[in-house]
Amino acid sequence: METLLLFLANALASGGIGHYVGKGLSRIDKSLPNLLNNNSDIEGACRIISERNLEMEVLKLSDEIKNKLNSTDTENILSFNGTNNQGIIANVVNLKNLNNKVNISPPLGSISSSLSHKNYIKYLIDRYHEFKKAEVGKNNLKYPVFYGSIKKEFGAKWDMISLTNFSELSEFIQKRINKTILGKNRKAQNKSNYSSYTDYIAKHGS
Repeated sequence: METLLLFLANALASGGIGHYVGKGLSRIDKSLPNLLNNNSDIEGACRIISERNLEMEVLKLSDEIKNKLNSTDTENILSFNGTNNQGIIANVVNLKNLNNKVNISPPLGSISSSLSHKNYIKYLIDRYHEFKKAEVGKNNLKYPVFYGSIKKEFGAKWDMISLTNFSELSEFIQKRINKTILGKNRKAQNKSNYSSYTDYIAKHGS
């Protein structure tokens, strides 16, 4: 992933295609253009992409950029004329060696290997963030904190946790939702804070 992000960071710095890259990164996550600008925080961008499960979107954007470059008359050459392109020795970068497509297969038996289970857990995580945002405000909500608490509790990133721990993981997130101020208020009014796995699948399918 770091190699792809370096590629996108360099493309972002290019006057020819940089605007398109910036728009694509913003669609994935609004923080990515700033993190990748002049290679300022590749590690931070990797962390956000991993925590928010954005790997496939980044791979797709990378392929789109490569296809655009291949469709031009520049013979897969990017010219960097600026003075702030850190890590670039020459002002021409040949991208021919970056055409190998990267495929990521979810580990067998993990949450990510089952679309229905993965979607439900992501639904619960998003639900928690929605309730927490109502409590602390949008600007004070730190998304990585909750992802970190899941990893600390189960020893793995949320979608890499074993399917055998699906019920336990669901209950962990549900309890966190219920403990928010909005969650407590809704429970006091006999309102549901989230759908059960069965109800979620009945409504949304896999």
